[in-house]
Amino acid sequence: MRKINNIVLIDDNKVDGFVNQKIISLVNSNVITKLFNSSVSAFEYFNTNPKDSKTHPVMLTDLILLDINMPVMNGFEFLNKLSKIKPFLRNPFDVYFLSSSDNEEDITEALNIKFCSGYLVKPLTKEKIKDLLISKKLNINS
Repeated sequence: MRKINNIVLIDDNKVDGFVNQKIISLVNSNVITKLFNSSVSAFEYFNTNPKDSKTHPVMLTDLILLDINMPVMNGFEFLNKLSKIKPFLRNPFDVYFLSSSDNEEDITEALNIKFCSGYLVKPLTKEKIKDLLISKKLNINS
């Protein structure tokens, strides 16, 4: 069972991001969540080039929860760009779309992306996080 220590949330809705951070902390208060309110700023974070490859943001991330509908760069575009970063290709982690869209076309498009691990419909709940972790044999329990 792979342990989850660091989760990145990418959602332009600040309230959703804040609530999702709180929900994750209710499942385990030791998990570090990093919130980005823009896919552009999240991409800049992952596209950094630190001197030590062990401190690259990709190496410090275990899971991303990614909104689809965001201005400037939507979730699909973000994942497409992320999938071209060499550290991610060497060390891919789980990326789940977390969207208010239950549109079958969005879900199908998301699930057909190579690096998409799954699709969750908002709102995020403790049960959804626990189910996700169980299904992927992941662990964020203390």
